[in-house]
Amino acid sequence: MDLYRFEPASRIITPLGPAVTGTPLTGATNGGPGDRTYVVTRGLAPCTVAEIELHNDPDISRRVSLPNGHGGWGIAVSGSAVFVGTYPTANVHRWDLRSGAVTTFGRLGEEEFVFALTLGPAHRIYAGTYPGGKVYELDEATGTTRDLGSPLPSATYVRALAGDPDRRVIHIGTGCPARLLTLNPATNETQEIPIPELAGEDFVYSLAVTGDLVALGTEPGGLLIVTDHQHHVIETHERTIDAIAVDGHIVWCTGRPSGSLFRYDTATGQLDRVWTPLPGQETRSLTVDTDGVSGISGGGQSWRWSADSATVIDLGQRGLPAHVEPPQSLCTLGDEVLVGGNFGLCVHRPTDRSMRRYVVDGEPKAMVSTGDAAYLALYPGATICRCDADTQQISRVGKIGGLSNRPRDIAWSPDDDLVLIVTRNQYGHRGGALAVITPATGTIERYDDLLRDHALASLALRPSSPHSTDRTVIIGSETIADGLQSLGTNALLAGFDLAKRQLSWTWQPLDEVTQYTSLAWHRDLLYGVTRDGRLFAAAPETQQLVRLGQVDAEEPGRLVSVDDRLYLATEDAVLQIEADLSTSTILTGLASEWHNSPQLAADPTTGALYACGRAAQLQTNLP
Repeated sequence: MDLYRFEPASRIITPLGPAVTGTPLTGATNGGPGDRTYVVTRGLAPCTVAEIELHNDPDISRRVSLPNGHGGWGIAVSGSAVFVGTYPTANVHRWDLRSGAVTTFGRLGEEEFVFALTLGPAHRIYAGTYPGGKVYELDEATGTTRDLGSPLPSATYVRALAGDPDRRVIHIGTGCPARLLTLNPATNETQEIPIPELAGEDFVYSLAVTGDLVALGTEPGGLLIVTDHQHHVIETHERTIDAIAVDGHIVWCTGRPSGSLFRYDTATGQLDRVWTPLPGQETRSLTVDTDGVSGISGGGQSWRWSADSATVIDLGQRGLPAHVEPPQSLCTLGDEVLVGGNFGLCVHRPTDRSMRRYVVDGEPKAMVSTGDAAYLALYPGATICRCDADTQQISRVGKIGGLSNRPRDIAWSPDDDLVLIVTRNQYGHRGGALAVITPATGTIERYDDLLRDHALASLALRPSSPHSTDRTVIIGSETIADGLQSLGTNALLAGFDLAKRQLSWTWQPLDEVTQYTSLAWHRDLLYGVTRDGRLFAAAPETQQLVRLGQVDAEEPGRLVSVDDRLYLATEDAVLQIEADLSTSTILTGLASEWHNSPQLAADPTTGALYACGRAAQLQTNLP
């Protein structure tokens, strides 16, 4: 998708080039013929599988496009074939490395993601899925699949799988809740391996099995748990153990958010932080050989550590195709426009149509300008970064902390010079938080679960007025929780007093609402849109609904008030909302695809709008 500047007054549409680009990867695996690694792109539809020659300097030797999918977390090599499990529909594809042909096993039931693939006995491949938390068996010889059901009915994720050829069982790591189980494919019997330390974790995120040793990594406690003839629980002080590789009595792993490589000696119990190849980056695969340890990062880099050297190579410079990603967020900063991507931020300068890219420690899900800087709220982990307009440098402010994981909305209060962020809690936990950041000091205050089990989805601040000293921030909730079923349809609005730092009131203005997607003050009224497209104008001080309306959009997004006009972004259009809540389409044909709700940004000095979309059908409907 491209970034566009649209001037409503003149109806001029200016293309500014690809909105956000990169070489992000989902799955990666080693073990192909010779010394080869296979990786799957992310955000490119359909996704691409690339073969990397690891001899000497890594190089992309060949690649193939899959029939469908935006990425593939699950990947495994069996003989001369590569298997990839994709999303947003759970398909498994087979790439024959001899003939180059790609075939498809078909969709795995109604599942959406294949998060793990592993090899089993008798030429079988096993797939772990979401949201059913199921295991599927794929017969490589016949091309058939078998639904083995949910090994843990309460889990929504099978996040990790590892075959055990000696015992002819499959080890299963689940999510929400985190458990370790074994599956006997011959009998379809599962057995849980009791590990008390998993009670406080949300995911068994990574797994490795060799001989008598089973190693697993968790999220969000960042535990490395190793069982052989003993039971080792190692605190890495990370959030997530991304990848594990075993070499005899040495267990190697990588941790996030630091991006570090660790070495754990099961004989001595010593854990060493060996190297941090790419600070903040996720690791997609890890392999160990006689000379050292190699890894593939989620940002599209290959790295290698040995006793004598440590190197990082950008695969984008070795033939991995850079591509346009689905954007995550959008905001203006002075005369520049920021677009958030996958572990990246692209900064556009419309005056000369230039763009520069930064690597950041996550996905910027929400951004706001404070005039001299932009504040970025990153997922996963709810880390806050600051992009300085003058120095063009990005610095880390801190983490919101607690259970906060997914930033949902952000705003700046110029009167108080405070940045406000609302969040959704970690996977498997309901609720969310309001974070209050003081830019002058960098301090972060957190107010957990203001609306009990509801996550906090949106917020709005009343513009400055000489007639009002009100310092109430309006918050919209959602009953959605990551990794859990929706709580209900009783989402709320609430007022939080910034002066007293306490909740003032709650209100349920509408029935059957799962999410207040966006809120905005406009002409002294609070406007809002729900996930199902209901528009409303309200006077929250008296808890009165003033007007109701409806927008015809599959996914309504962000409301923006600028230049005395109110706009709403949808996947396909920018709508202008009138006082009676009727709408007029001022820009259509965007055909956008967001990894968030559709976003819109405005230049506060000129009233120009910035949107992301595709050029083929873009047009203005203004008279």
